[in-house]
Amino acid sequence: MIAFPTDIFEDRHGYTPYSEGYYKIRPATSQSARSCMYQEEKAFTLRFSLEASFPDDYEGNEEHQAWVREWEARIKPDLLKALFESLRQHRSWQTHVRNRGKSPTDEIEIVLARDFSKPQGFSLLS
Repeated sequence: MIAFPTDIFEDRHGYTPYSEGYYKIRPATSQSARSCMYQEEKAFTLRFSLEASFPDDYEGNEEHQAWVREWEARIKPDLLKALFESLRQHRSWQTHVRNRGKSPTDEIEIVLARDFSKPQGFSLLS
């Protein structure tokens, strides 16, 4: 079982169209973008498909999907930790997880948001 702080799965942005491959411009509806006239969005999908192969004499459920439990308990949390550590280095972008009602075992959406309505401070790090 993976334990995540509940606040990272909080839906803080209301309904947003999910569209791949093109930009979507619409009136701002999120709390952080209310001072902006428009909000642009771009979706990018990085999909992981888990597969396990077994010998011909395998009868099924002998290992009770231990390979899935390894993904959920060790690999996925390590991957998310490394991903968020990398994204936090880009200080002009805010990062959080958005919950669209799917189980976190099936989907985790990571939102990168940049607010151009706020003054951008000078930094040698970003």
